[in-house]
Amino acid sequence: MITANHSSFKINGSKYLYILPFTVLELMNYLGFNQKVIVVDYNGFILEKSQWEKTLVQNQDSLEILSIAGGG
Repeated sequence: MITANHSSFKINGSKYLYILPFTVLELMNYLGFNQKVIVVDYNGFILEKSQWEKTLVQNQDSLEILSIAGGG
């Protein structure tokens, strides 16, 4: 249940609840992603890495974390 003190967001379709605001960069660090090989789709738009530390995760945001795979 979401209360006035809780907000929610989605990562790759899974819903998460949180209390404190945090940036996309802080979230990626917390989740342990290798930032050199991922792209973040933030509410339908690719978020440039230079904006990760400036972008706060907001209530009802949707993030897709995409891995970049090399091939040949």
